[in-house]
Amino acid sequence: MDATRQRWLAAYPFLSPLARFQELVAGAAADVPAPALDLAPFDAHAEAYASGLPLLRGPSHGPVLCAAGAGLLGELLTRVGALELPPAIAGGVAEVRGALAAPETRAAAVAWLVAAEPPAAVSPVAGPPAPEPVQAGLLRYLGWTAFGRVLDPLSGPFATWRDEARWRRPCCPTCGALPVMAQLAGQGAARERRLVCGCCQTRWSWRRLGCPYCGNEAADRLALLELEGPSPLRLDVCEACKGYLKTYTGQGDEALFLADWPTLVLDAMASERGYQRRGASLFEL
Repeated sequence: MDATRQRWLAAYPFLSPLARFQELVAGAAADVPAPALDLAPFDAHAEAYASGLPLLRGPSHGPVLCAAGAGLLGELLTRVGALELPPAIAGGVAEVRGALAAPETRAAAVAWLVAAEPPAAVSPVAGPPAPEPVQAGLLRYLGWTAFGRVLDPLSGPFATWRDEARWRRPCCPTCGALPVMAQLAGQGAARERRLVCGCCQTRWSWRRLGCPYCGNEAADRLALLELEGPSPLRLDVCEACKGYLKTYTGQGDEALFLADWPTLVLDAMASERGYQRRGASLFEL
């Protein structure tokens, strides 16, 4: 365990069980071989991208990526089912495995997963959201963990290909979900805000000021809330929609502070003050 993570968990020990669970599932996912995919060049997604469709909802890449995600979800469920987990979580995993025993049910679950997040536009791939499956919160966590194995090899090339200036939308260019985190990167006048997807972990540029949930740009309706004591984290809150964005103002510890679970302390702080989470949570298990 690196020193920053160790200090963070010592300061917020209630996160330790969640950290252990995340570590176990991440280890199981790392053991699942990433599939070899026969994908079209990203240029095939250019028209859909310009219209506001994220990669997973576009016709050129969405079907192949969703099929791969469904396959990895089945393998991940098998591996997670063999872990020593708390009884309540183990029972939930067993229920999900039973419900998704057939390939077609896993495909339907992935279709729900992709369609369940707020869409950037009407997608020809995902269609309307399906009814919520059993153990929806646990499925969302495991499903996006499986998708991570599919999407990780694409994240760098896709980031290089896409034109951030043409996207400039508050939803994820990969999966369409709303952000849960942001990072202020760079120095001085060149500092930019990058939004972070809580589902697939994609990062993308967006304007420095303004609420990504309702579009409010009025300075007197935007505010900052900070943790007590020195911290690289803060809340950017919007009084117009009562939404909030967890923001990392440092550099070097992105793996920790741009993840959702270590920053749940900020969600609790926001809730106590009457603000509402707008981005998806993978930890409503």
